[in-house]
Amino acid sequence: MRQLDHVHLPVSKLDRSIAFYRDLVGFGVGHTDENMAVLEVGILLDLAPEGQKIPAGVVVGIEVDQVDAFYRELTARGVEPKDTPEDRPWGVRSFYVADPDGHQLEFERPL
Repeated sequence: MRQLDHVHLPVSKLDRSIAFYRDLVGFGVGHTDENMAVLEVGILLDLAPEGQKIPAGVVVGIEVDQVDAFYRELTARGVEPKDTPEDRPWGVRSFYVADPDGHQLEFERPL
C-alpha cells in the first residue's frame, strides 16, 4: 500500500453538502451526478438511501498551510467551528468543524 486515495462520506442531502464544502469550506468540486460528488481533497460525498442512518464518529483530517488563517477564513464565510485552533498533544495545531451531516473535519498542520 502507498497512500489513502479517497474517503466516502454518506450524506442525507447532496446539494446541501456540496454547498457546504464548496461555498463555505472552499473545496473544489469535480464530477457530480444525482448520487455523488467528488471533492478535490479526495472526499466523495455519497447520497445515502432515504431512511439510512448517517454513521456518527467519522473524523477526516485535512492538512492546511496556516491553521489560524484558515480558521479566520471559515468563520468569515459563516462556518461555526466546534473549537478554536490549538496545539494538540499528538503534534498538530488544529480545529474541528462539523458538516451538515455531523461528519467531523479536523483542519491541521504539524507543529
